[in-house]
Amino acid sequence: MFDKEKVGYSFPAFTMTIERSKIHELALAIGDENPIYHDLAAAQAAGYKDLPLPPTSPTIFTFWGNTQLWEQLASVGINVARVLHGEEEYEYIAPIAANDTLTGVTTIVDGKTRRTREGSMDILTTETRYTNQHQQHVLSAKTMFVVRE
Repeated sequence: MFDKEKVGYSFPAFTMTIERSKIHELALAIGDENPIYHDLAAAQAAGYKDLPLPPTSPTIFTFWGNTQLWEQLASVGINVARVLHGEEEYEYIAPIAANDTLTGVTTIVDGKTRRTREGSMDILTTETRYTNQHQQHVLSAKTMFVVRE
């Protein structure tokens, strides 16, 4: 059962640099042929300082940017072996592009336990607030996890 006293708890910050090659690879993986994700000249001609971040990229940040996420969730009593990714929501505050360095701080913003016929499940929501290398808030990402107990 989720400890509701953990709501409001923030994990240590993590930092990641957005790599141009990763933007290109993600766009290839999702089949987006828009040249702004593949070619610097095309991105700049469209008004971007560098290759812009594709809209769903923050999902990658959740799982690869914060390499300590699973240990952090376990440290507050979440059974990470039983986690399902429930949903993801992004709020873009400012543009993010290749070569930006983002710092994320993840906070538990909600948690509850629901009874099921087979037992229970915890529903945990985190929010990660990202700032860039200029300390400008650029993105907020909410992630909902379902923990089957």
